[in-house]
Order: sequence, then structure tokens, then C-alpha cells
Amino acid sequence: MPVLNRFFPQLAVIVALAGLLLAPSLWAAPKQLTVTYDLLQQGVSIGTIKDQLSVSGVRYEIHSLAEGKGIYKLMGERTLSSQGQVISNNLRPAHFESRQSKHPNKALISEFDWAKKALNMQIKDEQETVPLPKNEQAKSVQDLLSVMYCWMWQAPKGKQISLDVANGKKLSSHRFVVTEEKTPLVTEAGTFNVIKLADAEGEKTLYLAKDKGYLPVKLVVQDDGKQMEQVITSITGQ
Repeated sequence: MPVLNRFFPQLAVIVALAGLLLAPSLWAAPKQLTVTYDLLQQGVSIGTIKDQLSVSGVRYEIHSLAEGKGIYKLMGERTLSSQGQVISNNLRPAHFESRQSKHPNKALISEFDWAKKALNMQIKDEQETVPLPKNEQAKSVQDLLSVMYCWMWQAPKGKQISLDVANGKKLSSHRFVVTEEKTPLVTEAGTFNVIKLADAEGEKTLYLAKDKGYLPVKLVVQDDGKQMEQVITSITGQ
């Protein structure tokens, strides 16, 4: 779904470099979570996104389903999935997939080989391998889906955060400015006190709910002069 694919989650935007993060208590991290979002273009609802997160022991899984409304429904569904481990209060991805029902031959599949420090990517019918960061920098690596929820294990700290995000096609470095919003964010799922993470290019902004363990509640993307938003509508689980 071309419109949905412009989202950086789903965002590049996220575990940060060591020293820029403050780890919350282990009890704050979720075990089972289902979150739904409304997808808007220029303020008009064009689709929905449903994310499901589960943690068992040191293993995590996140699955995301994006569906369009009206004419956008004709573009088919988009699914994302991320699987890996929870290590030292960090989400460490091992496998990432991005698929579109209308284009099954355009799947993006990434395998994180942490032993060899290599990211192996299947991009449609081609294979590509790039090196993964080593040592402490490895903690800042996320995929396009885990980057949305990793904050629930590592809360943002400091005025800037740097990280690397694998979107299925490449591994890119990003820098975000962190600010605390004075005005609560009002949504269909409730009212939240939020912090804002804005990328240095001014194209993507992620809002995290402080009172919900830094759950992602809103994402704003500026794309070709249009504003896309992903806004939370419901939360279930623990």
C-alpha cells in the first residue's frame, strides 16, 4: 500500500545509544498488547493499523496489519512482523518482514546475524548483506516495527538520540530531538502526557505516552507536501 509504506513505523523512528537512555523498571514493560491506530491523510481517515505485541521469557514478537478504507482498500493489506529477544532491557531484532497482499513478489525480509555482525536482506528477488554495528552501538539497532515499541523497555533520555533502523531495504542512521510537550494529547483512546521525538530532517515526529510506559500514541509524517498521521484509538492488554 503506497500511502501506508511511507510511514516510518511502523516509522524510522528506536533504541538509542548507551548513555542517552534511562531504563524503566522491568515491571513496566508489556507482556501482551494490542494497539489500534487511525491512519489519516490531511486530516481525513484513510485506513487503520492494528499492532499486536507479545513477550514470552526473553523472546518478543510484534505483528502489524494495515488496511485501507474506501478507495484505499483496493490497494490491499500491508503486514509487518518483527521477532527477536529482550536483552538488557533492549529489543534486539532477529527477523523482520514487510509484505503487501497486492504485491506478494515484493516482500522484504531481513535476518539479523548478530554472531557475524551482518544484516542479510532479501529485497524482492535480490539478496544484500551489510555490516551491523558492533559493541555498544549494536544497542541502537532496530527494525521498522520494533522501533515503535522499544521505548517501552528503554525510555528516552537527553535532548538528542541517535539510532540505526533497518527498513527492509537498508540500514540507515537517524538523529532525533527529544522534547516534552506541555499540552496533553487528546485521542480516542484517552488523554496522554507525551514526549516528542522529531527527526533532524523535520519529516517525522513520534509521540510517546509517559503515563503508558512510553507507548507510541501518535506519528506524524510530512511527505511530498502532505501530512500523514497515525493516531491511537484503543489499547488492550498488559
